[in-house]
Amino acid sequence: MELQRRKKRNLLKLPLLVFFAVVVIGFAVIFGLFHIRTVDVTGNQFYSAEEIQKMVMSDSLAENTIYLTWKYSDPAAAEELPFLSAVEISMIEPWHVQIRVYEKTIAGYLMFSGSRVYFDTDGNVVEISGEEREGVPPVSGISIGQPVVGEALPVADGGFLDDIVANARALHQSGLTPDEIHYDDQQELILYFGESRVLLGDTSYMEEKLEELSAIYPQMEGMSGTLHMENYTPDITSVRFVPGERGEEEQELIINLNRTSQEAETNEAGEPVQNEDGTPQTDTSETSETTAEEGGSGYVEDSSRFSTDANGNEIYTDEAGNTTTNLDQPYLGDDGQIITDGYGYIDPYTGAYILN
Repeated sequence: MELQRRKKRNLLKLPLLVFFAVVVIGFAVIFGLFHIRTVDVTGNQFYSAEEIQKMVMSDSLAENTIYLTWKYSDPAAAEELPFLSAVEISMIEPWHVQIRVYEKTIAGYLMFSGSRVYFDTDGNVVEISGEEREGVPPVSGISIGQPVVGEALPVADGGFLDDIVANARALHQSGLTPDEIHYDDQQELILYFGESRVLLGDTSYMEEKLEELSAIYPQMEGMSGTLHMENYTPDITSVRFVPGERGEEEQELIINLNRTSQEAETNEAGEPVQNEDGTPQTDTSETSETTAEEGGSGYVEDSSRFSTDANGNEIYTDEAGNTTTNLDQPYLGDDGQIITDGYGYIDPYTGAYILN
């Protein structure tokens, strides 16, 4: 009888032993085979792969492939990371995952108590640290209170914050990355690029201003001065560029907007060559070729090199220093110089030799 009872107890223990064995093996598989050893990070721009991995896999179970995949299947999980709008986890192999991140667009950073306060194009603080993020411009001229990650920039003037957000979005859309973003005492926007600054004024036509700036910016590279776009409207066809280091203004140039076939000529310093009326000279080779084909003279009339001698006579001087006092028809050759032998020049229309 006692022997039978022992056999029954042993038979009851067997399923429990099998169950526990299965559980142990399962845990061994889950926490052994599915232990993450290889991580690929994609989609990151401002943050390094190491930073992304550390923040996404921050809790104690995050090194398990199954758990990590399950956790970020819920879109709300990314809300714990204020600099990301979404996170996607893909299992490549049981021990190999890919982390695909969608970073929020960082508009710039403000300095506060020795730390950089990074904010996105919605005006929300995404990070407060001493870390300098490549490609993120500093923003000055904005006073804020105590910043909190995940909350809006603490700007006292709500209307000003709206302007900051609108400008940040327009600037991101333009593709321009200034060296510095500044707001003056009137809360108007100024962008700095190298030794040049661009006065953009208030938010009026900001998208259009930045679109035009993006188109003409290559002409400004290497130049020093101020581009005036604060009074821009879609109806204007040119804007003023005043040379001079960061606003030490000298003689101004005119930069045409919405150009088509003609490009501004530049001097050896890379600055636009201007006519007497302030407009930039344009390449006339295409015009000259057309004139020649149509039976014209092939020479281009020029009126930007006039002077007056001691007797009050007007004199025309070309780039080579050749002069003429016959100003009825001053013509230049294809090399930009008066057709002359030192004593006179040839009238390209009549072929007559005219003495100086």
